[in-house]
Amino acid sequence: MATDDRRAEISAVADEEPRFDLQKYLKQSGSTRPETFDWSDPGPRLDDEALFCLGYMMDVEVHTIIYLRELLSTTVIEDPSITAFLSCWNYEEFLHGEVLKKFLSTQGIQVNDARFTALRRVPAADRFVQVGARLLSRMTRHFPAVHMTWGALNELVAVHSYRALAERAQHPLLTTILTRIVKDERRHFSFYFNQARARLRPRAAQRLTVAIIKAFWTPVGQPIHGEPATRRLEDYLYADPEEGRRRREEIDATISRLPGFGWFDMARKY
Repeated sequence: MATDDRRAEISAVADEEPRFDLQKYLKQSGSTRPETFDWSDPGPRLDDEALFCLGYMMDVEVHTIIYLRELLSTTVIEDPSITAFLSCWNYEEFLHGEVLKKFLSTQGIQVNDARFTALRRVPAADRFVQVGARLLSRMTRHFPAVHMTWGALNELVAVHSYRALAERAQHPLLTTILTRIVKDERRHFSFYFNQARARLRPRAAQRLTVAIIKAFWTPVGQPIHGEPATRRLEDYLYADPEEGRRRREEIDATISRLPGFGWFDMARKY
């Protein structure tokens, strides 16, 4: 019966929301491949804090393969539109990591693959959370609402973070790269947000998602690098307190448009 209920909800969402057009998405993908950029003039050397931020962001992009692996072990794999999107999403996130790695090399920073291997070693505490997510996804048909809301929030934070870095660094080549990455991230956000909006209509989905977001969500990259590194990133990106406040308020205002999330203020709290 639970499986039938999940399939019924998947069908209802598909009827109410535009279907994910895989072929259209594939045609739009790939603009951030390293070979699409002109590397002949790498531009000036960035300061150490900007380079730290780029390394942090690169690690987050590369780490999405682990996130994808865990998601596909849950019931979200039953939804064809979500699995098609996740395939494209992971491809673009991989390209983002590659192009940031290439840019860092023009700044004299060579990234060894051992760095990524270390990132992919999952701590025991995270394994516990992953097992919990798998079990939860089989206990309630509303688990995809949690995933879509979480994804929308993370992609929105990424959009603002990349924009803030481009504005702070004022580096010609990096601005070109980040502008293209932001375009991809906005498409990702749009998919997650529209899916979340549809899946959060039931009150039970709202209660479940709100409880999990309040209990477990942290800024993008913090589970990988820890809170001190995340604070360091934010201190650089939002050195102007007023600008940081404005961006956080924009994130909160956008997420608060989701059903059941009128209370949302977690970006400002962080």
